[in-house]
Amino acid sequence: MTDIQKIAEALQDAEIVVLKALTKKPATTEELAKQTMLQERAISRAALWLQNKGLIQIEEKTSPLYALTELGEKDAKDSLPERRLYKVLKLAEKPLHFDEIAEKTNLSKQETTAAIGYGKKYNFIDIENGVVKLTDYGKNLLETETPEEKLLLKLAKGERDNLLAEEKSAFDNLNKRGLAKLSEKKIRTFSINETAKRVISAIPSGMRVGQLTTEIIKNHDTYTFRRYDVETQTPKIYGGKKQVYRAFLDDAKRELISLGFQEMTGPLVEAELWNNDALFMPQDHPARGIHDIFFVKNPKYGNVEQYEDLIKNIKNTHEIGGKSGSTGWNYTYNEKTAGRLILRSQGTALSARTLANKDLKIPGAYFAISRVFRPEKVDATHLAEFDQCEGIVISDDADFQTLLGLLENFAKKFTGSDKVKFKPGYFPFTEPSVEASVWHPKLKKWVEILGAGILRPEVTRPLGIDAPVLAWGIGISRLFMLKEDISDIRQLFSQDLEFLRKTKL
Repeated sequence: MTDIQKIAEALQDAEIVVLKALTKKPATTEELAKQTMLQERAISRAALWLQNKGLIQIEEKTSPLYALTELGEKDAKDSLPERRLYKVLKLAEKPLHFDEIAEKTNLSKQETTAAIGYGKKYNFIDIENGVVKLTDYGKNLLETETPEEKLLLKLAKGERDNLLAEEKSAFDNLNKRGLAKLSEKKIRTFSINETAKRVISAIPSGMRVGQLTTEIIKNHDTYTFRRYDVETQTPKIYGGKKQVYRAFLDDAKRELISLGFQEMTGPLVEAELWNNDALFMPQDHPARGIHDIFFVKNPKYGNVEQYEDLIKNIKNTHEIGGKSGSTGWNYTYNEKTAGRLILRSQGTALSARTLANKDLKIPGAYFAISRVFRPEKVDATHLAEFDQCEGIVISDDADFQTLLGLLENFAKKFTGSDKVKFKPGYFPFTEPSVEASVWHPKLKKWVEILGAGILRPEVTRPLGIDAPVLAWGIGISRLFMLKEDISDIRQLFSQDLEFLRKTKL
């Protein structure tokens, strides 16, 4: 069997109809729709298949498309404002004042202005001391249609493809008044080649079947079946799925729960009590300024009176060290500032809330994947809102060696890397502190992913905790970027369909 026969037997019904219609002469989509009774969408689809098979050529060009706006369609139905104005002026017993015109014509202020402006420009009306009257030229206008009126009715009938030379000036006037608009129409012309003519001659005669049904099997008749070309490329189908970054966060959450961690929750709008004070950050610290934190304008303060005893403990610790064994920050703590509302700037606020909870379990392990907000300038490496992943482990037996073992396990689990190294670090509310890095085989360098330490007594003692608390934080967004080889953090929230489709879950 020749290739021509195979192609002919594999053609779909719509393809055959389009091919046969083009044997006479090249045709556009609209012309084929009239000839074949197929919908334009079906013709375009069939033509694309035929083009892929090398049977037709498609020539595409653009043509101006003249159309009415919504206001233009209204005026085509009700008549132009100037026409309504001229009728009222002619029927009036005397020239009319501006205010009388709006009332008698039932025109809006904008329409009245447009009608008077048009009439004055073309000498159809005369205005003197706020009084409007028709000129002799204007009286004759009622007997004929203006070029704008003629074009308005023409466009309303759907005659939008071509304009005569004298109509283009009228169109410009309608366009300036917001009554008409110009757009482009794509015109595709299809034509067949010599190969297509040979294929048409090889198309089997008689009825063909494209799908086997139970009725066909029951009839026991002989049918000709359309050949299926299993090598033909078909369009990819993308099923619905989670946004890839959202799916990554959900997987991380499931992984932490499987390791025995309980999830911590808390509000996005947070009091400084939890976001800063409970973490032993002094109230005059530069990081509490407008350049580092989003402040809530209304309401300005939240209700923290229920934590009166806790605030006293924190106040005492900030001022003189309290029961922590330190000397504190040596300043006067402002209890009102504790209730100041901000957008949560660090997920560690959830750890503070959890440690102060009466239902806290010791020993216990807790985690949170939290959205935080900082007034950053958005670029390839910074966002004004992003995610943090962190946790705490509370146990009387916990120590720094326990923390290192936990971090090594995390690093290997979340990155798949088998090389982990640690170095001393500094964080305001932990001491000692450590940073963990993993070896990235693609980048061929060490990448920092974890920060951790043991919470300072200035944090835990005011909250009523005497046991050691191991605290860690993962750059969860950075992990995802490393995993997917992404260099721009804005891609995490991308609406780029190509990226969302190709990224595997």
